Amino acid sequence: MRASRRILALFLFLLVARGAQAAPIAVVAAESTYGEIAQAIGGPYVAVRSIIASPRIDPHLFEAMPSVAVAVARAQVVVMNGLGYDAWMQKLLLASPNPRRQVVVAADLASNLIMSDRNPHVFYDLRVALITAARLAAVFAGLDPAHAAQFRANLAAFSQQLLPVYGQIEAIIAAHPNLAVTGTEPVFGYMLRTLGYRAVNRRVQQNVMNDTQPSPQEVVAFERSLRTHAVGLFVYNAQVQSPLTQRLTALAREAHIPVVGVAEFAPPGLPYPQWQLATLRLLAAALNGVRP
Repeated sequence: MRASRRILALFLFLLVARGAQAAPIAVVAAESTYGEIAQAIGGPYVAVRSIIASPRIDPHLFEAMPSVAVAVARAQVVVMNGLGYDAWMQKLLLASPNPRRQVVVAADLASNLIMSDRNPHVFYDLRVALITAARLAAVFAGLDPAHAAQFRANLAAFSQQLLPVYGQIEAIIAAHPNLAVTGTEPVFGYMLRTLGYRAVNRRVQQNVMNDTQPSPQEVVAFERSLRTHAVGLFVYNAQVQSPLTQRLTALAREAHIPVVGVAEFAPPGLPYPQWQLATLRLLAAALNGVRP
């Protein structure tokens, strides 16, 4: 009888352990960009929910619904941008303290790469993405040691998938070096830095990003830079537009300055490397005079 009980107990233990191991790691990403990175690293061993995933949502103005608060409270891992870009997530984390929950903040992991103006759009720096991916691989391995080797392999694959992106960057630099660039917001600032391009009219872009009105003098100087071709590229935020940004974009097109729209986060289901590569190809096409 005792032997039967021990066998039954062992069977139940193995059954529970197997069930616990089979359950994927619950991950909540503030934006789909980080959700795609988490999915690439975790594969089938994570269940990722990206909170902001629609291109119609302004991340700076997002307000979380109660269901989001519940998801964050239950999450084992939360991954976010930082630098105030997703301050709403920080509030949710404070509202549901959990010492076992792992929080990965991309900007905090790469503080040495943050631009002097504290531009929050760090996801356009490939190094930040890779550092974030590496941290997620380590976090997932700690929560699911049985699949640590797979997480490391996924990280290596993610790194390899970034190589064509760097190749496209090098091609753009070779064909169009040392450009002065302007735009509606500093969304693309980190990629422009990688390309070695110089951003101008930065105060207007900062004002637009922060939803404040630039001075008339600044707007006049911005428009003059377009009319006089003082810039070689115009980048606009494809997700957030206003009468001012629409007018500036139209003026850039009228002046036959290359224009390209960029998004603030990856479309759901599109892996991060492919998203970056697609954006850079749009940029190359604009610089080469190919209009969409």
